[in-house]
Amino acid sequence: MKLTIAIYVVIYILSFNKIYANSDIDELKRKSKNYILALKNEFRSIKKKIISPYNKKQFQYKSLLDSLYFLSEKLDTQRKNIFSDLLGLNLTAKDIQFFDNLNRESILLYNVINGFGKIYHSYSNYDNANKDYSFKQYASGMRSLLVLEQKLFSSKF
Repeated sequence: MKLTIAIYVVIYILSFNKIYANSDIDELKRKSKNYILALKNEFRSIKKKIISPYNKKQFQYKSLLDSLYFLSEKLDTQRKNIFSDLLGLNLTAKDIQFFDNLNRESILLYNVINGFGKIYHSYSNYDNANKDYSFKQYASGMRSLLVLEQKLFSSKF
């Protein structure tokens, strides 16, 4: 009888530790996912301001391009923080897969933000005297960017 009670106590303690460890990982997953989604929405907002013909007089390209730069820096910092928070945690194969997908998602978002910034920086610096950036290059860059954006915004992690 005492052996049975001891076994139940040990199982309870082990399951409690396992639940506690998983709650840390689950909380990190939730926060990380929400942060990446918030950055995606912020990117969409900035992109709409840049592309919208109504906002061109209100907002200068330079300030919006600076916003894209700061957004990409925030994303890079958050990505590094996510992976530094993983140190010392016991991860299951499912957890590793989640964070691998999150990493891919954040890298793709980073590339989309920087690609969009490059295209519009080149576009905003275009004038008649500087013909280094042709409309063909602009259209090609936008097509490539739209493919990446479709992949980014259609994926579920």
